[in-house]
Amino acid sequence: MSVLIVVNTPPYGSEGPYNALRLAEALVLRDEHVEVFLMGDAVHAARGGQDPRGAHASLEQMLLDLVDKAVDVSCCGTCCIARGLAEDDLIPGARVESIHDLAAATARSDKVVSF
Repeated sequence: MSVLIVVNTPPYGSEGPYNALRLAEALVLRDEHVEVFLMGDAVHAARGGQDPRGAHASLEQMLLDLVDKAVDVSCCGTCCIARGLAEDDLIPGARVESIHDLAAATARSDKVVSF
């Protein structure tokens, strides 16, 4: 099965991204194909060099672990530009993509979950 997880909520201001990445990890453990697409303020979850200071977990590290497990991690390019994020600001392995890439990922996925 292929699952696309779309995350829109900001990191550390809610538990949405944390729970989305926990779900991605659980699906990977079940040998499912997982893609994560970060939009809106969620693109900040892929910013390198985070210091979450007591937050539930480092979303940066969670994303790095997922990339190491062959999860495709993408960030909305328009959302990154609007927030002043360049591809160099993102963790290694995260890609900047377009709404058309999200449309393609949606079409090829068996299930889509949004946080």
